[in-house]
Amino acid sequence: ILVKIPFSTIDIEAWEKVARNYQSDPIGVAKKFKFMVKQHNPDWADIQLLLDALTESEKQLVIKTAVDMAEDDCRTTQEDVKKVLPLQDPEWDPNEPDEMAQLKRYWGFIIKGLERAILKAINCSALYAIKQGPSQTPEFLD
Repeated sequence: ILVKIPFSTIDIEAWEKVARNYQSDPIGVAKKFKFMVKQHNPDWADIQLLLDALTESEKQLVIKTAVDMAEDDCRTTQEDVKKVLPLQDPEWDPNEPDEMAQLKRYWGFIIKGLERAILKAINCSALYAIKQGPSQTPEFLD
């Protein structure tokens, strides 16, 4: 039997500090999120609490990215994406093996959403650093 133990205030404060860096380090934030999920086995409401540490636009972007990936997955499995990635609390019971499997699948999509929602910035200034030397032919760019 799994017993729900809520996040401590210290856990939440530590997560909020990490979540502030989401724009600059989405992979690092996703790794910390994954660690917290493994450590605490959060339910749907707890995941929402963790996502609330992001800005509203970041949270919506993560959810949209997760939904897009779930839709792709559901095309092959013929499942309803609203059941795989619900927007309202489905009240999954982690003591029921099928519902725990659904919850773990939900975690996976949210983690992937965190990893992929923020696109890597392209450093355009690096392109200007490439200069053709006087003795080089344009083929050096190839």
